[in-house]
Amino acid sequence: MSETRGTALDDADRRIIHRLAEGVEPELDSVANDAGVPLGEARQRFERLRTSGVVRECAVRIEPSAVGLPVTGFLLVRVAQNSENYEAICQMVRDLEEVEEAHAVSGDFDWLLKVRCWSLNDLQRLVIDRLSLLPGYIRSQTCIVLDTACDYANADVVTSAGY
Repeated sequence: MSETRGTALDDADRRIIHRLAEGVEPELDSVANDAGVPLGEARQRFERLRTSGVVRECAVRIEPSAVGLPVTGFLLVRVAQNSENYEAICQMVRDLEEVEEAHAVSGDFDWLLKVRCWSLNDLQRLVIDRLSLLPGYIRSQTCIVLDTACDYANADVVTSAGY
């Protein structure tokens, strides 16, 4: 990748971000207050939600442009699908640092990748130099994000749907 643009991060910043990315527990006193329950009950409920799998993780959301990753793209990738390629592709997309999300999908393409890059040139290099190395690679289509109308965690979807 090319030079970093945006807020300069020192080693302490990086350690904090990586530690937070491991899973942040919410301020339960604030959560208890918002939910109208005692702190002890909020702790019990939170632990029950976590152990039951409803709460998968608590994480920090980084503003990509603030750390020099202002370009977001969605890559639709077509590959020759077979069981040998599938596991290799799964591992390769996990190893690409630009990949934020990777989903095996149905339809004309086999994979949908959400990527964050420093520049359009870096996105181009990702597609040309590395994506084309995926086992069974056939073709891809790149959609560059021009603007984002909404980008939030799925908790809002769950609560608005009445679950």
